[in-house]
Amino acid sequence: MRSFRLILACALLCLTGCTSARLRQRTINQAGTLPELQFQQVLDNIAQFAVNPASLPWHVNLKEGTSQVTDSVSGGALVDLGPPASTQPQLFGSRTAVAQWGMAPVIDPTELRLLRIAYRRAHGSNEMPDAEFLSELSHELKDQLPANPDLRLESELFFYQESRGSRAGSELDPKVITTNNEQFCYGPETKTSPLARNVCRKVETIQRDLSRIQPGWFHVGGKHDVPKTACYIGRSGNTYVWVCPEGREQLTEFTLTVLKLSSLIKETQTLINPGSVKFSPGDRGG
Repeated sequence: MRSFRLILACALLCLTGCTSARLRQRTINQAGTLPELQFQQVLDNIAQFAVNPASLPWHVNLKEGTSQVTDSVSGGALVDLGPPASTQPQLFGSRTAVAQWGMAPVIDPTELRLLRIAYRRAHGSNEMPDAEFLSELSHELKDQLPANPDLRLESELFFYQESRGSRAGSELDPKVITTNNEQFCYGPETKTSPLARNVCRKVETIQRDLSRIQPGWFHVGGKHDVPKTACYIGRSGNTYVWVCPEGREQLTEFTLTVLKLSSLIKETQTLINPGSVKFSPGDRGG
Protein backbone atom coordinates (compact mmCIF):
# COMPACT_ATOMS: atom_id res chain seq x y z
CA MET A 1 0.00 0.00 0.00
CA ARG A 2 2.89 2.27 0.73
CA SER A 3 4.27 1.74 -2.78
CA PHE A 4 0.86 2.57 -4.22
CA ARG A 5 0.78 5.91 -2.41
CA LEU A 6 4.24 6.64 -3.76
CA ILE A 7 3.07 5.87 -7.31
CA LEU A 8 0.01 8.10 -6.87
CA ALA A 9 2.17 10.99 -5.61
CA CYS A 10 4.54 10.66 -8.57
CA ALA A 11 1.60 10.60 -10.97
CA LEU A 12 0.21 13.82 -9.46
CA LEU A 13 3.57 15.56 -9.78
CA CYS A 14 3.93 14.50 -13.41
CA LEU A 15 0.40 15.60 -14.26
CA THR A 16 1.03 19.06 -12.79
CA GLY A 17 3.84 19.72 -15.27
CA CYS A 18 2.00 17.99 -18.10
CA THR A 19 -1.13 20.09 -17.54
CA SER A 20 0.84 23.35 -17.68
CA ALA A 21 2.60 22.34 -20.89
CA ARG A 22 -0.66 21.19 -22.48
CA LEU A 23 -2.48 24.39 -21.45
CA ARG A 24 0.33 26.49 -22.91
CA GLN A 25 0.17 24.60 -26.21
CA ARG A 26 -3.62 24.77 -26.45
CA THR A 27 -3.58 28.52 -25.76
CA ILE A 28 -1.08 29.08 -28.56
CA ASN A 29 -3.05 26.84 -30.92
CA GLN A 30 -6.31 28.62 -30.13
CA ALA A 31 -4.77 32.06 -30.63
CA GLY A 32 -3.46 30.87 -33.99
CA THR A 33 -7.02 30.19 -35.19
CA LEU A 34 -8.03 33.85 -34.88
CA PRO A 35 -6.60 35.11 -38.22
CA GLU A 36 -8.05 32.07 -40.02
CA LEU A 37 -11.50 32.78 -38.60
CA GLN A 38 -11.29 36.45 -39.63
CA PHE A 39 -10.20 35.57 -43.16
CA GLN A 40 -12.91 32.92 -43.45
CA GLN A 41 -15.84 35.17 -42.62
CA VAL A 42 -14.51 37.90 -44.93
CA LEU A 43 -14.16 35.48 -47.87
CA ASP A 44 -17.57 33.92 -47.22
CA ASN A 45 -19.07 37.42 -47.37
CA ILE A 46 -17.23 38.15 -50.62
CA ALA A 47 -18.66 34.94 -52.07
CA GLN A 48 -22.12 35.96 -50.87
CA PHE A 49 -21.83 39.32 -52.66
CA ALA A 50 -20.61 37.54 -55.79
CA VAL A 51 -23.92 35.67 -55.80
CA ASN A 52 -26.05 38.69 -54.83
CA PRO A 53 -24.58 42.23 -54.80
CA ALA A 54 -27.64 43.42 -52.85
CA SER A 55 -26.85 41.10 -49.92
CA LEU A 56 -26.73 42.17 -46.30
CA PRO A 57 -23.27 41.34 -44.89
CA TRP A 58 -22.79 39.44 -41.67
CA HIS A 59 -19.93 39.74 -39.24
CA VAL A 60 -19.11 38.60 -35.72
CA ASN A 61 -16.43 40.20 -33.58
CA LEU A 62 -14.46 37.57 -31.70
CA LYS A 63 -13.49 38.30 -28.12
CA GLU A 64 -13.07 36.76 -24.67
CA GLY A 65 -11.22 33.63 -25.71
CA THR A 66 -11.04 30.83 -23.15
CA SER A 67 -8.61 27.94 -23.04
CA GLN A 68 -8.82 25.51 -20.15
CA VAL A 69 -7.25 22.13 -19.40
CA THR A 70 -8.24 20.16 -16.31
CA ASP A 71 -6.53 16.93 -15.26
CA SER A 72 -7.75 14.71 -12.46
CA VAL A 73 -6.27 11.59 -10.90
CA SER A 74 -7.87 9.22 -8.45
CA GLY A 75 -6.68 5.99 -6.97
CA GLY A 76 -7.97 3.07 -5.02
CA ALA A 77 -7.36 -0.55 -4.25
CA LEU A 78 -9.22 -3.75 -5.05
CA VAL A 79 -9.00 -6.11 -2.08
CA ASP A 80 -9.50 -9.84 -2.46
CA LEU A 81 -10.16 -11.37 0.94
CA GLY A 82 -8.99 -14.70 -0.36
CA PRO A 83 -7.75 -16.85 0.93
CA PRO A 84 -5.11 -15.88 0.39
CA ALA A 85 -5.87 -12.12 0.76
CA SER A 86 -4.47 -9.85 -1.94
CA THR A 87 -4.56 -6.18 -2.90
CA GLN A 88 -4.60 -4.76 -6.41
CA PRO A 89 -3.89 -0.99 -6.59
CA GLN A 90 -5.90 0.95 -9.16
CA LEU A 91 -5.14 4.38 -10.71
CA PHE A 92 -7.64 6.42 -12.76
CA GLY A 93 -7.01 9.62 -14.71
CA SER A 94 -9.02 11.96 -16.93
CA ARG A 95 -8.47 15.18 -18.88
CA THR A 96 -11.03 17.84 -19.84
CA ALA A 97 -10.06 20.43 -22.45
CA VAL A 98 -12.14 23.50 -23.33
CA ALA A 99 -11.33 26.08 -26.03
CA GLN A 100 -13.86 28.71 -27.07
CA TRP A 101 -14.30 32.26 -28.43
CA GLY A 102 -16.95 34.73 -27.33
CA MET A 103 -18.81 36.29 -30.27
CA ALA A 104 -20.55 39.65 -30.67
CA PRO A 105 -22.57 39.86 -33.91
CA VAL A 106 -22.65 43.19 -35.74
CA ILE A 107 -26.26 44.39 -35.74
CA ASP A 108 -25.87 48.18 -35.93
CA PRO A 109 -27.38 49.45 -39.23
CA THR A 110 -24.63 52.04 -39.71
CA GLU A 111 -21.87 49.44 -39.45
CA LEU A 112 -23.73 47.05 -41.74
CA ARG A 113 -24.16 49.77 -44.37
CA LEU A 114 -20.44 50.55 -44.24
CA LEU A 115 -19.56 46.86 -44.54
CA ARG A 116 -21.95 46.55 -47.48
CA ILE A 117 -20.15 49.39 -49.28
CA ALA A 118 -16.77 47.79 -48.51
CA TYR A 119 -17.75 44.41 -49.97
CA ARG A 120 -19.34 45.98 -53.03
CA ARG A 121 -16.19 48.02 -53.66
CA ALA A 122 -14.13 44.83 -53.39
CA HIS A 123 -16.19 43.55 -56.34
CA GLY A 124 -15.42 46.64 -58.41
CA SER A 125 -18.23 49.04 -57.47
CA ASN A 126 -17.43 52.78 -57.17
CA GLU A 127 -20.02 53.22 -54.41
CA MET A 128 -19.15 55.59 -51.55
CA PRO A 129 -21.26 56.93 -48.66
CA ASP A 130 -23.51 59.81 -49.72
CA ALA A 131 -23.80 63.13 -47.87
CA GLU A 132 -26.92 62.10 -45.95
CA PHE A 133 -25.32 58.91 -44.68
CA LEU A 134 -22.12 60.74 -43.72
CA SER A 135 -24.21 63.19 -41.68
CA GLU A 136 -25.90 60.29 -39.86
CA LEU A 137 -22.53 58.64 -39.33
CA SER A 138 -21.02 61.80 -37.84
CA HIS A 139 -23.84 62.06 -35.30
CA GLU A 140 -23.39 58.37 -34.41
CA LEU A 141 -19.65 58.85 -33.89
CA LYS A 142 -19.98 61.92 -31.66
CA ASP A 143 -21.32 59.65 -28.90
CA GLN A 144 -18.38 57.27 -29.31
CA LEU A 145 -15.55 59.67 -28.47
CA PRO A 146 -14.61 59.80 -24.78
CA ALA A 147 -14.18 63.20 -23.16
CA ASN A 148 -10.52 62.71 -22.30
CA PRO A 149 -8.58 65.42 -20.41
CA ASP A 150 -6.97 66.79 -23.60
CA LEU A 151 -10.31 67.19 -25.34
CA ARG A 152 -11.94 68.80 -22.29
CA LEU A 153 -9.10 71.28 -21.91
CA GLU A 154 -9.09 72.08 -25.62
CA SER A 155 -12.87 72.62 -25.55
CA GLU A 156 -12.71 74.89 -22.50
CA LEU A 157 -9.99 77.04 -24.05
CA PHE A 158 -11.79 77.14 -27.40
CA PHE A 159 -15.14 78.28 -26.02
CA TYR A 160 -13.51 80.71 -23.59
CA GLN A 161 -11.63 82.35 -26.44
CA GLU A 162 -14.74 82.50 -28.63
CA SER A 163 -16.93 83.88 -25.86
CA ARG A 164 -14.61 86.82 -25.16
CA GLY A 165 -15.92 88.63 -28.21
CA SER A 166 -19.57 87.73 -27.59
CA ARG A 167 -21.85 89.61 -25.23
CA ALA A 168 -24.22 86.66 -24.83
CA GLY A 169 -24.37 82.96 -25.47
CA SER A 170 -26.95 83.59 -28.21
CA GLU A 171 -24.25 85.30 -30.26
CA LEU A 172 -21.85 82.40 -29.80
CA ASP A 173 -24.11 79.61 -31.08
CA PRO A 174 -24.52 80.88 -34.67
CA LYS A 175 -20.83 81.68 -34.77
CA VAL A 176 -19.39 78.25 -33.90
CA ILE A 177 -20.27 74.87 -35.43
CA THR A 178 -20.64 72.09 -32.82
CA THR A 179 -21.83 68.50 -32.91
CA ASN A 180 -25.30 69.79 -31.98
CA ASN A 181 -25.65 71.24 -35.48
CA GLU A 182 -27.51 69.09 -38.00
CA GLN A 183 -24.42 69.07 -40.24
CA PHE A 184 -21.10 69.99 -38.73
CA CYS A 185 -18.46 68.52 -41.07
CA TYR A 186 -17.80 71.56 -43.23
CA GLY A 187 -14.69 72.86 -44.97
CA PRO A 188 -11.46 73.72 -43.11
CA GLU A 189 -12.37 77.44 -43.11
CA THR A 190 -15.39 76.77 -40.89
CA LYS A 191 -14.95 77.44 -37.19
CA THR A 192 -15.81 74.14 -35.47
CA SER A 193 -15.54 72.92 -31.89
CA PRO A 194 -12.75 70.47 -30.90
CA LEU A 195 -15.18 67.53 -30.62
CA ALA A 196 -16.67 68.32 -34.03
CA ARG A 197 -13.19 68.41 -35.55
CA ASN A 198 -12.32 65.03 -34.02
CA VAL A 199 -15.53 63.47 -35.35
CA CYS A 200 -14.97 64.91 -38.83
CA ARG A 201 -11.42 63.56 -38.81
CA LYS A 202 -12.85 60.12 -37.99
CA VAL A 203 -15.36 60.37 -40.84
CA GLU A 204 -12.60 61.37 -43.26
CA THR A 205 -10.54 58.36 -42.15
CA ILE A 206 -13.47 56.03 -42.86
CA GLN A 207 -13.94 57.54 -46.32
CA ARG A 208 -10.24 57.19 -47.04
CA ASP A 209 -10.22 53.53 -45.95
CA LEU A 210 -13.20 52.78 -48.19
CA SER A 211 -11.68 54.59 -51.18
CA ARG A 212 -8.54 52.46 -50.91
CA ILE A 213 -10.45 49.19 -51.39
CA GLN A 214 -9.62 47.80 -54.82
CA PRO A 215 -10.91 44.69 -56.68
CA GLY A 216 -8.90 42.05 -58.50
CA TRP A 217 -7.10 40.29 -55.65
CA PHE A 218 -9.49 37.32 -55.41
CA HIS A 219 -11.06 34.94 -57.91
CA VAL A 220 -14.64 33.72 -58.27
CA GLY A 221 -15.83 30.45 -59.77
CA GLY A 222 -17.17 26.98 -59.08
CA LYS A 223 -15.76 24.23 -56.91
CA HIS A 224 -13.78 22.67 -59.74
CA ASP A 225 -12.23 26.04 -60.65
CA VAL A 226 -10.38 26.37 -57.35
CA PRO A 227 -6.67 25.72 -57.99
CA LYS A 228 -4.44 23.74 -55.67
CA THR A 229 -2.33 26.86 -55.13
CA ALA A 230 -5.24 28.69 -53.44
CA CYS A 231 -4.26 29.89 -49.96
CA TYR A 232 -7.72 30.82 -48.66
CA ILE A 233 -11.14 29.73 -49.87
CA GLY A 234 -14.61 31.11 -49.17
CA ARG A 235 -17.98 29.80 -50.24
CA SER A 236 -21.61 30.80 -50.63
CA GLY A 237 -23.79 28.02 -52.00
CA ASN A 238 -22.14 26.73 -55.18
CA THR A 239 -20.05 29.88 -55.62
CA TYR A 240 -16.44 29.77 -54.45
CA VAL A 241 -13.99 32.60 -53.83
CA TRP A 242 -10.28 31.98 -53.43
CA VAL A 243 -7.09 33.95 -52.87
CA CYS A 244 -3.77 32.91 -54.41
CA PRO A 245 -0.36 33.76 -52.92
CA GLU A 246 -0.11 37.07 -54.79
CA GLY A 247 -3.40 38.28 -53.23
CA ARG A 248 -2.60 37.60 -49.58
CA GLU A 249 -1.45 41.15 -48.83
CA GLN A 250 -4.68 42.64 -50.20
CA LEU A 251 -6.72 40.09 -48.25
CA THR A 252 -5.00 41.13 -45.03
CA GLU A 253 -5.52 44.85 -45.70
CA PHE A 254 -9.17 44.34 -46.62
CA THR A 255 -9.74 42.22 -43.48
CA LEU A 256 -8.20 44.95 -41.31
CA THR A 257 -10.57 47.48 -42.90
CA VAL A 258 -13.55 45.22 -42.24
CA LEU A 259 -12.50 44.80 -38.60
CA LYS A 260 -12.24 48.57 -38.23
CA LEU A 261 -15.67 49.21 -39.76
CA SER A 262 -17.29 46.46 -37.69
CA SER A 263 -16.25 47.99 -34.36
CA LEU A 264 -17.08 51.68 -34.86
CA ILE A 265 -20.34 51.90 -32.99
CA LYS A 266 -20.51 50.87 -29.35
CA GLU A 267 -23.44 51.09 -27.00
CA THR A 268 -23.63 54.61 -25.59
CA GLN A 269 -23.13 54.52 -21.85
CA THR A 270 -21.40 56.37 -19.06
CA LEU A 271 -18.62 54.48 -17.33
CA ILE A 272 -17.70 55.93 -13.96
CA ASN A 273 -14.37 55.52 -12.23
CA PRO A 274 -13.97 56.49 -8.57
CA GLY A 275 -13.79 60.28 -8.50
CA SER A 276 -14.01 60.87 -12.27
CA VAL A 277 -16.06 60.26 -15.39
CA LYS A 278 -14.24 58.01 -17.83
CA PHE A 279 -16.65 58.21 -20.77
CA SER A 280 -18.98 61.15 -21.22
CA PRO A 281 -20.67 61.43 -24.66
CA GLY A 282 -21.66 64.74 -26.18
CA ASP A 283 -20.36 68.26 -26.75
CA ARG A 284 -21.50 71.31 -24.77
CA GLY A 285 -24.17 69.20 -23.18
CA GLY A 286 -25.36 67.73 -26.50
